[in-house]
Amino acid sequence: MKKLLFIIIILIAGNAFAQDKYFYVSLDISKPLDNTNWINSTTARGGKAGVRFFINPKISAGLDLGWSTYDEYKPTKTIYTNNSAVTSDYFNYIYNYSAAISAQYNFKVGDGEVLFPYAGLGLGANTNEYVLYYNIYQDSERSWGFLARPEAGILVKFSHRRSIGAMAAIHYDYSTNKSENYNYDRFSALGFQIGLVFITL
Repeated sequence: MKKLLFIIIILIAGNAFAQDKYFYVSLDISKPLDNTNWINSTTARGGKAGVRFFINPKISAGLDLGWSTYDEYKPTKTIYTNNSAVTSDYFNYIYNYSAAISAQYNFKVGDGEVLFPYAGLGLGANTNEYVLYYNIYQDSERSWGFLARPEAGILVKFSHRRSIGAMAAIHYDYSTNKSENYNYDRFSALGFQIGLVFITL
């Protein structure tokens, strides 16, 4: 695994000043798939940004950064802490941040200058802060984990002569984040991205 990440970093660095690349920024709508008793709600309070360098017309690699905030309201219950008990309604939150090195295979459609469908895989790190807000109090725990993110999507240039376009993608995030306090032995989510892309080919 370390050798694969090292090779990808070298390839990205070697192509850092190449002309063929694209940048993107997107809204990320996602839903957690694990421990849905704690949070089960879909969120649109997330985003992703990244860059890809074309190693050749079919293979590209780069870096992705992502963030999401999940929250869910819970009705009144008694919450026990080490030395006391509080009866209140409450909110569960997850603040999620990720960074991944990603590689993708680009499929040629038509003349290969406007439509760019792709499938890829990102590997990196993910951190979650699990927070319970109740009354005037809060409890929290932060954990880190390894992230794997398979993804499929499409880039569409608005015209042959313009570098700006749109993107849409679906992804599955799996990470090894653990939280004993909030009953997570892993964290996973399904997400949909839509955003803008700037392609220089």
